[in-house]
Amino acid sequence: MTNLKGVWAPILTPQNAHYSIDKTRYFNHLRWLLNHGVDGIVIFGTNGEATSFSVSERMELLDWVKEEKIPSEKIMVGTGCSALTDTITLGQHAVSRGYYHHLMLPPFYYKSPSQSGLVRYFSEVIQQIGDDRLKIFLYHFPQLSGIHFDVNIVLELMEKFPNQIVGYKDSSGDWENTKKILNHCPGLTVFPGSEEFLTPVLAAGGAGVISGTANVNPGYIKETYNAFFADRELAASCQEGINHFRKAVQTYPLIGALKGLMQHHQSDDIWGNIRPPLSGLPPSDLNQLLMSVKSLKYTLAD
Repeated sequence: MTNLKGVWAPILTPQNAHYSIDKTRYFNHLRWLLNHGVDGIVIFGTNGEATSFSVSERMELLDWVKEEKIPSEKIMVGTGCSALTDTITLGQHAVSRGYYHHLMLPPFYYKSPSQSGLVRYFSEVIQQIGDDRLKIFLYHFPQLSGIHFDVNIVLELMEKFPNQIVGYKDSSGDWENTKKILNHCPGLTVFPGSEEFLTPVLAAGGAGVISGTANVNPGYIKETYNAFFADRELAASCQEGINHFRKAVQTYPLIGALKGLMQHHQSDDIWGNIRPPLSGLPPSDLNQLLMSVKSLKYTLAD
């Protein structure tokens, strides 16, 4: 269905003092990620603060990506919105720019929609975008969306749209759910949302990982991925190392923690800016985070 695999980073979105996107810092970070081994970039994922930006802002950023000639196969675009028409607008725009891999949240404001309602939503999105090259990765993040992409919904969508429903990102942190999707949805490209599951998901037939922590630790996550296919003993050791770092960072709100690490290591206060209602880490928390990762190996600190 799709050949996407490896380590993908849902890129952070640096913002100036007035919370508009800092284009220079954005592309400096994007190139740094690619230079440190990530296989692809997710634009406007959760860690990119997607739902804090308007449709027009998201379209403008993708236009910038197109101008920078970032290869299509290295880009996945977050296009899922609460409003059906916003998702269609973002999807049509991305496809028109040559970006066909879309990470789609479900419509997340109204809770507990019926399975038929969700299927109709995605049916409308696919039919109105109207491009056979569209490839959708269903974004399962029930802690934030309040909606479960369970096996039954996924199977119905795959049966209805076998060429468009190609992937699943599981940010639930529920390994049993990830395994169930892998076992019951053959051919689906599955990425967990944390590198803690990297070697287990590869062993179970998954594609890799889409992890916010890859913004600051891409090299060692990719080293773990590569080791899985070459040296399982080394992979186990690497997995333990990236787990320690992930656990230290996710003790705090993840976007604030990641931007705080960028701010510290780049000696650049602009990286501390986060669009309200989210906030950066208080100085005391950032200092505690820095102390907790001081002895750990991670790419940004190299």
